[in-house]
Amino acid sequence: MRHLSIPTLTVLSGLLALTVPAVAQVPVIDSATLSQATQTASNTAAIMDTNQKIMQTVQETLKAVTGNRQTGSIASAALGSGFNMSGAPSLSSILGGQMAWGNLGAFGQVAAGIINGLKLVQSLTGKTGNSLSGTDKAYQGAVNTATALQGMVAGTQSAASSRTSAFQAAGGQIGTAQDIKGSIDQNSQLQVQTGLTVNELIGVMNAANAALNAQQMQELAGQAHAAKVLTYDRTKARLVAP
Repeated sequence: MRHLSIPTLTVLSGLLALTVPAVAQVPVIDSATLSQATQTASNTAAIMDTNQKIMQTVQETLKAVTGNRQTGSIASAALGSGFNMSGAPSLSSILGGQMAWGNLGAFGQVAAGIINGLKLVQSLTGKTGNSLSGTDKAYQGAVNTATALQGMVAGTQSAASSRTSAFQAAGGQIGTAQDIKGSIDQNSQLQVQTGLTVNELIGVMNAANAALNAQQMQELAGQAHAAKVLTYDRTKARLVAP
């Protein structure tokens, strides 16, 4: 048997390598897997789009129920042309003697002009200064009360007219809020203005009670003065010849 030499084997190996074609890896497409992957990607995109819409809705809802809202003229609906009963004189100053006008301003001047036009006397007994009797002091309290009530009437009439216009304007804003928070704030503001208006009514009632109190003081002073007149003092009694 004849043996081939090593160079000869090398040459033969090279020739075989040239005659045998090279084999490469060819990708295989699985149609079922591809279809499932495509469907999964589509579902994922749809879920992300839905989540985005949900997030936008949540943000809009949060914005609608938080933050500050402007309530416009509603905030000053109960303020009537600058007049309110908190500016009325103190009831103690009305019944105490010297009149204190508080913050009535022009309305106090109007009241004083009306009372001065009546040309009332300073005292019932004609006394002045520290020698005033109880009847005179009660009379002064009645005059002060009448003056204060005149100023309050003038002020409340002006305030009522202004307040009516303001509340009508506020009523026109109802239903114009763009979201829940704005509607709630409008309702809250109207509740506050209602409370202020009720407080004004309480002040008016207090003024009416002050008028009744002054009347009662006047009557008490008159009764006390009558009692003094009818008191019998024998040391001061004297007989008068016919």
